[in-house]
Amino acid sequence: MSLEERAFSFESDGLRIEAMLHEGEGALAAVILHPHPLYGGDMDNHVVLALRAALAEAGATTLRFNFRGAGHSEGSFDDGRGEAEDARNSMSALRQLRPAAGLVLAGYSFGALVAAGISREIELRALILVSPPVALGPLPELPTGVPSLLITGEFDDIAPADRLAALEGPVTRVAVVPGTGHAWWPGVDALALEVAAFLKGVPAP
Repeated sequence: MSLEERAFSFESDGLRIEAMLHEGEGALAAVILHPHPLYGGDMDNHVVLALRAALAEAGATTLRFNFRGAGHSEGSFDDGRGEAEDARNSMSALRQLRPAAGLVLAGYSFGALVAAGISREIELRALILVSPPVALGPLPELPTGVPSLLITGEFDDIAPADRLAALEGPVTRVAVVPGTGHAWWPGVDALALEVAAFLKGVPAP
């Protein structure tokens, strides 16, 4: 299966946001949010790319982008507020591209926090949170009834497995990958396998 992408852009608060789009033939369409831009996070992060590959291999259309001020996206870092608006606008752009698709929202670290924060505003088919930083504070309430995967590493002290375990429920799976920490060096191969297995259980729209 081809994982080919093309350059893409959308507007957020009057800013041009740089993105990459893979057009899949399946029933799902996913936005992937990158880690903290002030600590080197961008859409080319290895975890973002692993998520993109797992989603694309499942047939999903994928959109990854640079938050405002990262890469070639216009603007500057906005402490999560503007980044949440970027995420909302990315979902709107994806909905326009794939109006009949079931939407998936995925994020890593800071991106997972942003994803969780807007997850109740959007009709989602699935939610994927990689290493959500629960050691720094509680996650926003997740949407009821939406299949969700929360995944962390055995040695991740920013997303401790025991704190995530408390969020497990009927449609929320918590997965812990042995031998890895918050940076996911190593661990991305196991991450991709967990995501692929999770996606097989996501009902088609």
